[in-house]
Amino acid sequence: MLLRNLFEENKLIGKKGVYPLTAENLLRVGLALCTLLSIEKDKEKPTMCVNELNFLSMALSTGFMAGGGDVFTFEKQSDVYVKCEKLGQADALVFNGLDPSDFKKLESILFSRYNMPRKEGEEIGSIWIGREKL
Repeated sequence: MLLRNLFEENKLIGKKGVYPLTAENLLRVGLALCTLLSIEKDKEKPTMCVNELNFLSMALSTGFMAGGGDVFTFEKQSDVYVKCEKLGQADALVFNGLDPSDFKKLESILFSRYNMPRKEGEEIGSIWIGREKL
């Protein structure tokens, strides 16, 4: 059986609720993304911007915040920008701001036994909606 990459170029494509677009997997992807930006890119407080709030972006954002990153729902300079798109019958999360090698590193973090550290208490990231922190 041939395993394919999780990401197709800079996209995570599938059907909502079915792997790879399950809530559990998106939480892990968000946590791995925050880990990658924290360690590989040497970001103290990684940031992610999403174009809309929906099942996909909220599941991804939850993992990202668990890693200590902040999420914005309005245009702001951030380390990564995630756009939700519809591709025919499929849904997609499009990641901008990452190099092609970053997706290989992200998959390596996800599929290895790498310990993705989760933050606690005040270290957990925030989500900013309409310039208001929740």
